[in-house]
Amino acid sequence: MKEFFKKGEVILGIYEVLDVIGEGDFGTVYKVKGIKGRYKDKILALKVANNPYSIQYLWKEAQTLILLNHPNIISLQSYLYKKDKKELYLVYEFMDVGDLKEYVLGKGGLDEEEALKILRHIVNGLCFLHSRGYIHSDIKPENIFGKRVLNSVVWKLGDFGFIKIRGSVSVIDVKGTVGYIAPEVFRGEIHRSSDIYSLACLFHFMVTQRDPFDAEDRKTKVKLNKEGIVNIPSFLSDKVRRLLSRMFEVDYSKRFRNAMELKEYMVKEGLY
Repeated sequence: MKEFFKKGEVILGIYEVLDVIGEGDFGTVYKVKGIKGRYKDKILALKVANNPYSIQYLWKEAQTLILLNHPNIISLQSYLYKKDKKELYLVYEFMDVGDLKEYVLGKGGLDEEEALKILRHIVNGLCFLHSRGYIHSDIKPENIFGKRVLNSVVWKLGDFGFIKIRGSVSVIDVKGTVGYIAPEVFRGEIHRSSDIYSLACLFHFMVTQRDPFDAEDRKTKVKLNKEGIVNIPSFLSDKVRRLLSRMFEVDYSKRFRNAMELKEYMVKEGLY
């Protein structure tokens, strides 16, 4: 989707465009400032979608996120569908650190301690999601966002366009991002433990700047991801290597079944 609001323009008579944050599969995201009403002088992120494909997924995201309130899940403030223009507008809290991919690459990779801290934040958000019967199904660095709070950064799970209800998934519903997909997803299966595999891929990226199936061409990458066998970096501590080996189990029934189980294990091992 092309950018169609310029800096200084006012959207819906309420939001002044300060900048374009980025463009994704589901729409253009703007940094905006409220100029009146309850959002006056607040800095927010506004996502605008104007094609049927984007609207289908973002509508699902809006209806899900508006019900979810957790410190490690991005907060959706409001949404509006303009029938006459066939445009969907979603207003989120503004995440001033940006996404995890930019953050990791900007720092040249993270050490184990910082990667664990971020993992704990995302596990907290995922516990909340899993306990309510949801599967995120698209955990990757571009869908994790940071926000400065006092002297630290809080990391939050975002982008819920592919979210699933446990037990209601058909084969054609199964989607994700190659490099972060659990092997069973390629066979048309998805479980809460599929999110756990994606989390392990996320951790691998944080400490290596690459997903576990990095390859020269997409065909090879898909083949490696389908097989799902990962070489866990040798420079990590024994505790973390044991954690990742369980998260990276090719057989989903041998993984942590959900984020709550994962958290319990991490607490027991002193990793939380």
